[in-house]
This record gives sequence, C-alpha cells and structure tokens, in this order.
Amino acid sequence: MQKALLIKSAMTAGLVLALTVPLGMVDQLVRERAGRQHAVEAEIAASSAGAQTLLGPVLVLPYTQVYTESYWADEPVSGGTQRLRRTREVKKEGQTLIMPQLAQITLAGDTAVKRRGLFKAMMYDLDGVIEGHFEIPTRPEVDRQRNGKITWKTPYLSLGISDTRGVVRAPALEWDGTGYNFRQGARLGNTVPNGIHAELPSLIPDQTPSDTPNAPRIISFRIELGFRGTQSVGFVPLAENTQVALSSTWPHPSFQGRFLPNTDTQRINADGFHAEWEISGLATTAAAALRADLAAGRTRGSECAEWFGVRFIEPVNVYSLVDRALKYGILFIGLSFAAFFLFELLKSLRIHPAQYLLVGLALALFFLLLLSLSEHIDFTQAYLVATLACVGLQGFYLSHVLGSTRRGLSFAALLSMLFAALYGLLVSEDVALLMGSLLLFGLLALTMVLTRKLDWYALEPKRE
Repeated sequence: MQKALLIKSAMTAGLVLALTVPLGMVDQLVRERAGRQHAVEAEIAASSAGAQTLLGPVLVLPYTQVYTESYWADEPVSGGTQRLRRTREVKKEGQTLIMPQLAQITLAGDTAVKRRGLFKAMMYDLDGVIEGHFEIPTRPEVDRQRNGKITWKTPYLSLGISDTRGVVRAPALEWDGTGYNFRQGARLGNTVPNGIHAELPSLIPDQTPSDTPNAPRIISFRIELGFRGTQSVGFVPLAENTQVALSSTWPHPSFQGRFLPNTDTQRINADGFHAEWEISGLATTAAAALRADLAAGRTRGSECAEWFGVRFIEPVNVYSLVDRALKYGILFIGLSFAAFFLFELLKSLRIHPAQYLLVGLALALFFLLLLSLSEHIDFTQAYLVATLACVGLQGFYLSHVLGSTRRGLSFAALLSMLFAALYGLLVSEDVALLMGSLLLFGLLALTMVLTRKLDWYALEPKRE
C-alpha cells in the first residue's frame, strides 16, 4: 500500500507539472492580446494625436552680431611668403532665450474612448489659457565679442507641443494688450522640433558696448489654447514660477514626472479630478537644460527637460489582471489535487489519474474563459461567469467521481472559496501578500485538522 501511495503521489505531482503547459499557452495568449492592445494605442495615436507635452512659452530674441577679428595670413612676397596680421569682419547669427517670470496654465476638459475592434485607447480634449508675464531686459545676455555690434531681429514667442496635430482650435495670443497669430513650428531647432510660434514687434533696441542698460520692461501675455491627445499630458516648468491647474471628468488619474500636485488642492472623485502644481524655478533645472541642449544642437524634443503631468489610466486593465491571476494557476491546480488526494485517503476512494487530469484542464480553461469574456464584458462580470461555469462543471463531474452528490458539492464549494480568494487578491493589490499568506495558512491548518486522526502507518502493510 505504501509503495502504491508513493507512486500515486509521484503521478499526481507529474500531472501538476504537465498542466503548466496549457497554463503557459494561456499566458502566451494574454501577452499577445496585451501586445495588440499597445499596438492599437500606438495606431490610434499615429492617426490622431499622441501623448502631449507642453514646453514654454519661451521668448526667443534672435540677433546678428558684427565684429572684427584679427588673424595671421601667409601672403606672397618676392622670394617667398611673409606672415602678416590682418583683420576681417565677421557676421554671426545667434539667439537668446528669456523665460517667463510667471506662467499660469489652466486647463479643463473631457475624455473619450476610441475603439478599434475589441481594443481601445484613452483620448482627452483640453481647453484653457496660459497667462503670465515676462521681464524683458534692455540688454539681454549674449555671447558678445569685443567691439561687436548687436542687431536684434524679429522676436517671437515659442510654445512647444509634442504633436501639433492635436491642436484642434486656432490658438490666440494676446501680447501686451495686442493680438497676434501663431504659426507652425516652435523654431527652437532640433531640440524642440514641434510646436507653434508667434512673431512679435521689436523689443530690444540696437546697442553698442558703451550703451547703459535701462530698467527692464514687464510685458504680460495670454494664450488661449485647445488641444487633444492620447493617454497622457505633461508640462515642462520653464518659468521662475510655474502654476498649473488641471481638471478633467476622468476619475482615474495617475500623476507622473518629477513633481506631484499640491496635496491640499488635489481632488479625485466619481465626477473626475482636479489638481494644481506650483513649481519654483529654484526647484528645477528645466530652463538651464533647454539652453544647454539648444547650444549643443541636441535632438531631444520636449524630453530634454524635467516634466510633470497626468496619465489617464484604465481602472481595470484586463490583461494585467488575467496575467496576475495566471500566476496563481499552478497553485490552484496543486491545491485541487491535494484535496483529491485527501478524499482518497479519508474516504478510501480510488480516483484515476485521467480524472485528475480532466479536473486540472477544467481549472486551466477557467483562465482562458476569463480572458475571452473580459474583452467583451466588465471584468467582474467575466470573472463571475467563468467561475460559475468552472465550479458548476466540477461539481457535476465530481458528484459522480467521488460517488456522492454531497461530496461533489462540497468540493465545488471549496473551489468557490478559492476563486473568491483569488478575486480578492486581484482587486486588492496592496494587501495581496497578506491575503495570500492567510489563505495558504488557512488551507494548511484545514489539512492538519482533517488529517489529525489519520494513522499514516496504517496505510503501510504491517510487518510480520
């Protein structure tokens, strides 16, 4: 008897390992569907507008500097060449950036789900204003050469936008009380390739090195802007004082980046969310990083500087939840087989390995049902339907295998408890470890209670 028990134990363990194959096939299918979901998000973003990041506004002051420089030249003379010192006029183009002293960004809007077949992507539509003021020095800092004369060209206000296809309404600029139109392109080189700009009237008079600087001018601005994007929106804090107020009807925001919103202004409820940020220029190197990237000609887009923002996330990602559930699949099968084994010992039943295998396959198919159903209906509903199907089938089958309807229903009730515990693990990620530990401890305690009077030596033939 003891030898037969060992063989049955080994076969049961082998069946558990064999059932990792169908579980692995379901896991591969989950990964494929999740990959398709990401591909659809990218396709929708490619055909509409992707994740948006706002950079600026930035006041750009282009200039031309003319100066003379001396150099050595080898010139021909009778009998050879002579090295002589000459001078020449050099004309050099440059630009200097002025960041706003204050930039207040106020945006609000709605979200919408774009579908492509079974897959979808979250899109948002935001409207609002960017307002504040610049402090314009009469003598901006430039890489001035000795005896150089600076001629200032037409200045412009630049606003970086990651994907200008998302600009759905013509933005309007009010500069020092006068309206101006925006044009395509940020005109910040390859560092910020996408965006819009508006040309402004002359701000700096032509100067010579002997000119005495006057007091700086304070010029206010206001930009009305409406844009849409996919999944997330971000901001780069370039001003001495950046203030952002963002509201949306989406109730599941995920705040990202280097700065979180002020806790006293953050509100999240069923009607949406509202969050506000206030960032001092002393807390960020975004402006310095932008100047350095422009000077070096680096191609980085809006990712060249620090940023913060919001991602509009799905509250229930069915693929991640099914993937997490699959991680407990082998545990479910092992516990079910252990319960079978106890039934055999306690009730002196004989259960064939093929019956073990059928029960294990039914448990593996639960995860396939959960995946396919959750793509069409709510995850909780899909979990309930898959559980009822699996438990009902097991209860019907085991009522005959175990020779009693009561035993079959008892086993089905045990499976129901396991599925309920698994659902609790899935929806309570923060306490999943605690719940899992309590579940395993409870099952071990139950096994010990049920087998406390079992004479394990009685399973072995007595020695003469």
